[in-house]
Amino acid sequence: MLVAYLDEFGHVGPFVTPEHKKFHHHPLFGYAGIVLPEAQVRAFGARFEQRKYRMFRRDIMASGKHPRRWEKKGAELYTTGAQQRYPARNAQVLDLARYLSDRGGRFYFYGEHKPIGTVKETGRTPSETTRRALLGAVQNLCFYADQQKQNLLVLLDRGGPMPREEAITAMAAFIYSASSPEPMKRIIEVPMELESHRYGAMQFADWACAILSRASHYHFTDSDSFQWAPELLEQLMARRTVQHSQLWLPEQSEAVKPEMLFRRERWLKQGNFGT
Repeated sequence: MLVAYLDEFGHVGPFVTPEHKKFHHHPLFGYAGIVLPEAQVRAFGARFEQRKYRMFRRDIMASGKHPRRWEKKGAELYTTGAQQRYPARNAQVLDLARYLSDRGGRFYFYGEHKPIGTVKETGRTPSETTRRALLGAVQNLCFYADQQKQNLLVLLDRGGPMPREEAITAMAAFIYSASSPEPMKRIIEVPMELESHRYGAMQFADWACAILSRASHYHFTDSDSFQWAPELLEQLMARRTVQHSQLWLPEQSEAVKPEMLFRRERWLKQGNFGT
């Protein structure tokens, strides 16, 4: 069986521009993380805790918490300031990426570009955005599991009650529908939610979401805030992603594959996407 640990990347709310006073967060929303064979879950979790302690020993000791209950959020790890001050941390994260792939694990992501504008202008609510992203993420993972001839368990970092709860309810209806694609039978249960501070693999999924958020923000806006992110994303994920990983652009019916996000020239300036 394959076990997937997924968290959210991007932002679920409306997006207008990076300069907008309210809707400036991110033009995409989706789910990303890691998927690995069940036999490797314990080993990877142990490796993550070792590397986490090596990276943040001083912070962990100062917190007074048990090391396995202390968490470093990816949003804090992958800031421009942190990258400038602590570049050596990237080597430890890269070690984890290698360890993951050496044991049959892969990175995975699925996200969608949101319509530009407010909810009133586009008609797109956060609930609909979440539903679409979760459905796409799980469906593509099921296709991957079917190719591997493996069953699948999907674990999500626990979010707020809404709109995630609505999305999971819709997902359950789709999974058990008689009209669902045959590969959907690979998932053994509706996606379950975990408290990330208790699970190293889920914390690593959060780190993957953070760097993907930075890189996709660089590619799909005109902001230069995260111009360092595509190179780092390539170091971590090149040749280590599930082939079904993609960012879906509904306006163009086009999928942006991982290797396109590794490029230093942003997607917008390549003339591939209109603003």
